[in-house]
Amino acid sequence: MIPELSAVMPAFNEEAVLPLSLAEAVQALGEICETWELIVVDDGSTDRTPRILAEIAAADPRIRVVTQPRNLGYSAALIRGFSACRYETLFYTDADAQFDLREIALAYPLLAEAEMVAGWRRERQDPWLRRFASGVYNQLQRFVLGARARDVDCAFKLFRRSFFEQVELSSHGFLIDAEMYARADRAGLRVLQLPVTHRERAAGKSTVRPQTVLRTLVQLEHLRRALKASDRLTSKRTPPPAESTL
Repeated sequence: MIPELSAVMPAFNEEAVLPLSLAEAVQALGEICETWELIVVDDGSTDRTPRILAEIAAADPRIRVVTQPRNLGYSAALIRGFSACRYETLFYTDADAQFDLREIALAYPLLAEAEMVAGWRRERQDPWLRRFASGVYNQLQRFVLGARARDVDCAFKLFRRSFFEQVELSSHGFLIDAEMYARADRAGLRVLQLPVTHRERAAGKSTVRPQTVLRTLVQLEHLRRALKASDRLTSKRTPPPAESTL
């Protein structure tokens, strides 16, 4: 059993699948955790998502709702959710019910050797166009950022709290996963990857669009420059090694 776990789930206009994803999350977390909380970040939804969250959270105090004032994007929602976590082990997933959260129990032992454990989707069940776009993006982020991620944007990641004490995330849009890998690498943190089960969407539609992919590519270059500037700043702050006297 996992002693304690904070799970973060961003949601934007997920009224069709949210009751299922929350029910599955509650059941899975109850099976594998002694103590847990589920933080759902409503990223400015305009459908019935806020009402569904209010009703479910009122019935279960372990579900906490954080509301963004407007749609600020996936990265901002996750950063807001991570900042609200209270426990030493953190996890995040999407609100589309495409993962079996009981598999967190398989990832948890790996935290003894790493600060972040990231899933990669075995037999991914998304439409072929999205799989193709994701494959291209994986290659691009590896080339631009140097992050060795098999499935960079897989929404199944587990962390020690110390990860967020050593890594400051600041991405916009959908770029936060690539930033996690890149900043972890620069901070000397260990990342382990493991295969996880992936399922078709039970309901609703993905918010990822072709224009989202193009916008993400532009943001990828901005992140590369930000990381480079951060590297230069760190280098300036690091004092030269002390001279030794024999």
